[in-house]
Amino acid sequence: MNQSRAIIVVENREALRVAAASARISTQQGTALEILEKSLGDEKDLRLIDKVLSSGHKSVIEHQTFSIAFNDVSVLAEQFLIEARLASFTVKSRRYVDFGAAGYVVPDGLTAAQRARYAAAMEARFDDYQRLMALGVPKEDARFVLPYCLRSNFFMTLDARELIALICAMLDGRGRGFGEIEALGAQLREQFDALYPGVIDRERPRYAGCAMAALPTEIAEPDVARGGAELLSAPADAEGLLGAALGFSGRIGAGEGGLSRDVVRALITDARPRELELLNYGFRIRNISLACLTHFARHRIQSPVIPPVIRALAGGRFVLPETVAADPAAEALYRHAFEAQAAAAREALSMGMRPEDASYFALSGHQLDILISMNARELLHFMKLRACSRAQWEIRGVAMEMLRLLRAESPAVFEGYGASCRLGPCPEGRMSCGKPWERF
Repeated sequence: MNQSRAIIVVENREALRVAAASARISTQQGTALEILEKSLGDEKDLRLIDKVLSSGHKSVIEHQTFSIAFNDVSVLAEQFLIEARLASFTVKSRRYVDFGAAGYVVPDGLTAAQRARYAAAMEARFDDYQRLMALGVPKEDARFVLPYCLRSNFFMTLDARELIALICAMLDGRGRGFGEIEALGAQLREQFDALYPGVIDRERPRYAGCAMAALPTEIAEPDVARGGAELLSAPADAEGLLGAALGFSGRIGAGEGGLSRDVVRALITDARPRELELLNYGFRIRNISLACLTHFARHRIQSPVIPPVIRALAGGRFVLPETVAADPAAEALYRHAFEAQAAAAREALSMGMRPEDASYFALSGHQLDILISMNARELLHFMKLRACSRAQWEIRGVAMEMLRLLRAESPAVFEGYGASCRLGPCPEGRMSCGKPWERF
């Protein structure tokens, strides 16, 4: 698949001994260090680990970690990968880095005619990106015309249990049918098998039954849409539940009068506000761009439901930045990019291109809806980052709408939520906006 590569750059072979020792510690006498001394990282340890895993006790392999470099993969593959909940990522920012010469991934198996149509469309969008910046549009807004075949580079670190699940999802689960994702999964499988042979093959069959979302083949006419948020679910009595949790923990008194301002402030500035985790809120986030989606997906402590990327292309909705709308020449160029891409995608599909491959025609500014659920502790963290004036403008707008809904639903809980400066000093240093929120 072109230049797409997934390379395990750190695998910590010494961790195999820890995994084997963890397989022994629950059933053998001795201290942790004494049991570790029995583990030599040899074939005997591998057989033990395999036996324990086959019995369903998979936590033992979580002591093995991997760091992976994803090199020149598409943004489509990046989106798939960063949805892994139990992993850490660092991605090259498309807000600050010029991606004009990044290049793009071309799916394998295209006919000559399909390949020519594909290349013409993608090269035109890269030209549009450069032309928008030449008109003074900032990179963070010009990027909305970049296609999802754009090459991306990032690092990922995760434990072996999560990597097994990810590889299986790439080969047999929801990544099935996407040639690039399957190829990256095969690369990772080969490298993982060198350390733990046969482990992945035993897990793969249960992923084969993963239900697959139907991929659309009709492309709607492009049109601008505004983003927003809708609160779908909330605790029936958030204040009462939180007050009861504080009373139970005994750390911060709720008092007979309920949640006072001082009690809430003490809780949300505490280093471990565990009580907030009992409050769960569900949202439908409407009309967010694929570029904005990556900001949501990077938050680890949430439960997201994210449709396939091609639905954003098929729906036709796209974001229009103020910096583009302010310049008639830039807006005309920008709108034409979405119209031309829709026409190119329709033509490619009419030529027999699979919808999996047509997914790469989606532009970063195409929009879709997602569902998410976060607890109040994660929402506190989310708002500190995303309600900040330094946040990307689109996700900040959505975050402010979410905060408005939360305050209307549970004012005593969420009155103090907002950017980091609402509760303490700004963490942005020299990049601070210099205009802090009114302190809570």
